[in-house]
Amino acid sequence: MDDFNFEFENKKKKKIKKEPLFILICIICFVVGGIGGYFIHGTKETNTNLEGTVFDQIGEIVDNDFVDTADSQYSMNERLLMGMVAGLQDPYSAYMNQQQSLDLETSINGSFQGIGVTYTAVEEKGALLLNVYQNTPAAKAGLLAGDIITHIEGTSIADYTSEKIKNAIQGENGSNVFLKILRDGKSKEISVKRGSVETSVASELRTTVSQKIGYLSITTFGEGTSIMIEDALKTFQKENVKNLVIDLRDNGGGYLQAAQDILDLFIKKDEILFRTQSKQGKEEVYKATDREKYNFENGYILVNHDSASASEVVTSALQEVLGYKVIGETTYGKGVVQTQKTLSDGSILKYTHAKWLTSKGEWINEIGIKPDYEIDTTTIHDFGLAKMEKTYHYDEVDSNIKYMQEILKELGYDVDRQDGYFSKKTENALKTFENAYQLKDDGQYDKNDSLILLSALAYHVYQKLDDKCYQKVIELMK
Repeated sequence: MDDFNFEFENKKKKKIKKEPLFILICIICFVVGGIGGYFIHGTKETNTNLEGTVFDQIGEIVDNDFVDTADSQYSMNERLLMGMVAGLQDPYSAYMNQQQSLDLETSINGSFQGIGVTYTAVEEKGALLLNVYQNTPAAKAGLLAGDIITHIEGTSIADYTSEKIKNAIQGENGSNVFLKILRDGKSKEISVKRGSVETSVASELRTTVSQKIGYLSITTFGEGTSIMIEDALKTFQKENVKNLVIDLRDNGGGYLQAAQDILDLFIKKDEILFRTQSKQGKEEVYKATDREKYNFENGYILVNHDSASASEVVTSALQEVLGYKVIGETTYGKGVVQTQKTLSDGSILKYTHAKWLTSKGEWINEIGIKPDYEIDTTTIHDFGLAKMEKTYHYDEVDSNIKYMQEILKELGYDVDRQDGYFSKKTENALKTFENAYQLKDDGQYDKNDSLILLSALAYHVYQKLDDKCYQKVIELMK
């Protein structure tokens, strides 16, 4: 259903205010005259020997005459096909070769060989871990969200692409990968034993204010997700759990069938789960079956701006039909459904083929689902980080200085301004930070300061801040 890539690098989560930590843009354009113009060799000519459609004619010209100078991992034909689908200007449609299709399927199902993390590649720094999944090799080795991997097998990955980082981490099942990380500005070496990883569902029985809470974290909607969720629900039921929390934050979606199967675990027979509407306007209504149901006195759903697609299908139905309380931020707003077809060479065309509507017939595309309780939380995406081109000093002005000031302020340092002007108070705040982290306390903002500052921020955000959304659940239960 969804254009969702999650296994090692979470590409969707780059909506970082100001400058993104990492941007991977693949643009394929057919340009007539561009910013730099174009060269014409000789005179224009009309070839009257070409037959077929304009598509065929362009293909023949490119095949016969075009000199390919691109240094690309994809063949020219693959790039042409990617460009053709990109011309639809639909962010959810794509041409994928066989390997890309397999990678997408693996990421949606959340089951693979590896260590069990998602990360973002940070230019000049390494891989910032956004999540370390429960019961995975990474978790068992002691990795934490907020850690920055700086070296793999003794080699710096400061300038590695996301794909190169993934290839360096992956390896033979049962073998070890040696990582050097930064945690709160301090260096640490960790060995992780590679193995089978399941990341789509994590469950936990929690107790607070004398009540039991069944906590479910769902990161993707894959083929086996509903089975794992039902296993957890059975455990909660045996423990007489009255309160259920479903955490869908940062869940970008997955298969529509998986969302339907999950909703069918909760909603009684013949109630409408959601609807779809085809290109021709034909509406299809999806209803709950008579299978066994799991009921809870109180239900809560945690969402954020990156909860999308299948996450929104589940959230809307549980909110509209069962009255579950939605807590967090307005969701992404993806109200369309994709399907895919296998082409003659084994490659895949994934394309938008329908709209989906909530059980009440609402289309949330580019609108999202508004939470019952809106919670403003601090995340790593609220902070900017641009490439460090130089060392910055007192009395200079730059966006990097502004980002530094904002991070220092978040970490509790005494900063008088956050506008990018390197004031004396900014210099003193930086010196205090440098001294606290055993850096050269000269008050000059350099690349190493930037790396340690990011490490301190990541640790602060992922390990020290309270989960405000979950705290709201506790408050509502009192």
